[in-house]
Amino acid sequence: MVEGLRDTGYTFNSAVADLIDNSIAADASRVSVYLGWTTDEEIILTIADDGHGMNKEGLLEAMRYGAPERATRSSLGRFGLGLKTASTGFCRRLTVMSRDAATAGLNAAVWDLDDLAVSGEWNLGIGPADADEKSLWEDAAEELADIASGPVSAGTVVMWQKVDKLLKTRSGEEAKNRNQALKKTERSLVDHLEMVFQRYLDSTDDRVPNVAIAVNGNILSPWDPFQIANGGQLALDKTLKMSPAYAAASSSDEFEVKLRAFILPRKDEYQSDEARTDARIGIDRQGIYLYRENRMIEGPEWLGTGATETHLNTLRVDLSFPGQLDEVFGVGIKKSGVHIDPSLIEALRQLLTPVRREADRLSRKGKTPTTKQGGEKTRPTERTINRLKGSLTVPTIEQTPGGAISLKNNAGEVAVRDDAGKETGIVAIVVDEDEQGLSVVRHDTLEDGALWEARYANAAGIQVALNAGHSWYRKAYLPNAADSNLVQAIEYLFYALAQAEMNNTDTDAHETFAEFRIEVSRNLKKLVKDLPDPDDD
Repeated sequence: MVEGLRDTGYTFNSAVADLIDNSIAADASRVSVYLGWTTDEEIILTIADDGHGMNKEGLLEAMRYGAPERATRSSLGRFGLGLKTASTGFCRRLTVMSRDAATAGLNAAVWDLDDLAVSGEWNLGIGPADADEKSLWEDAAEELADIASGPVSAGTVVMWQKVDKLLKTRSGEEAKNRNQALKKTERSLVDHLEMVFQRYLDSTDDRVPNVAIAVNGNILSPWDPFQIANGGQLALDKTLKMSPAYAAASSSDEFEVKLRAFILPRKDEYQSDEARTDARIGIDRQGIYLYRENRMIEGPEWLGTGATETHLNTLRVDLSFPGQLDEVFGVGIKKSGVHIDPSLIEALRQLLTPVRREADRLSRKGKTPTTKQGGEKTRPTERTINRLKGSLTVPTIEQTPGGAISLKNNAGEVAVRDDAGKETGIVAIVVDEDEQGLSVVRHDTLEDGALWEARYANAAGIQVALNAGHSWYRKAYLPNAADSNLVQAIEYLFYALAQAEMNNTDTDAHETFAEFRIEVSRNLKKLVKDLPDPDDD
């Protein structure tokens, strides 16, 4: 059974968040996460908190598989399985040390899956902490004191050892560069925790108790998906009354579900690069952010209320509900992968449809139709690129009969569109028939004011679009239009940039490339400010 529960589908980020839920449920004000290497070059994870802790009986109950659910349905930790399944999903040895204020004795309990396999018995190791465990506890207490001053008289430390399911590639192989892989894992964890526990991390948010969380000594900052301080505009504010589905509730019991939709500024509308970067505008950040007891448990995704679309990148929805409605939202052990009641999904779809239209309209605001490319296929640039394509370093593009598109590049195989026609957002796909056979095209404007954009065109493969409305294009490119060699050289440069981007992009890198294009475009706009504008003649 224990081996089977290792495969409940936890991601590393959700597993750590689940353990922090237990700390918050124990009234912790400080949580310290350490992810690193032992002297034997083995991975170790510890999560320490200054909550109320447990005595030996409480620790025994916490380590028991199938412990009773918490009496309070609003508790972040609820089902009596999360501590064990979240941990053993990644490690084969789980140690929990805890001390409560009343007894002041430090106890430790250990589940070692290798021991269980040999003995075939539930031989939980539990008792007073040994010297090594006491030393680890003291180190954890110092880490907590670094977060905020004050003694640590009670609390809990969770430790993972024999970590065997963390640094794996998608194919299940061990990561080649383990140090780099662990650093990447740490960055992803920080990003996840700052989003998931944003309301607990924000000292100005009075909806929940404040909790300070540190990862490897660095105190986390809250990340607000709705960017209220940076121009996020409230487009919908609705309170729904819902009855819980569990049998113990009477039909008169009703609880509030808060639905708020925010439309953020486009990337080119932010007043500073810092604000634009913090907003993290992208296709992977649009959608519904689902909160249970003010802790984000799912998203961002549309949860069946609509499709993901590029022009909805600035639309983010806050959907918050209390723990009493867990059955309505289909919350399970992991507190992720929810299964929402279909009637609620339909109600949400109807409420969000007008907001989606408005966000789409604002995204397209100021955009004009594509500049037509009549006679472009015979231009010197097009002829040269077509002639030399076979010698260039370019990604391989594959398209299935069902319409799925993928790139095979330096990052591996990157999905562009699936068989159902859903785009991943990593690469813009050309839909204009006039552009299909071209390698370089010009538009009157591009998304977020970028000067250029790498795209996929069926007949041409990788294509680059230039923003004819950008001031650099008007002031530097057009005045030299009569110089064919210079124009070709400029177009080759942008085409090569597009090729390099497509040959190295993946689900993690595409947003970085987008930010790179926006930053270069903004700086060029500033640099050519004093150059003469042909439109002024």
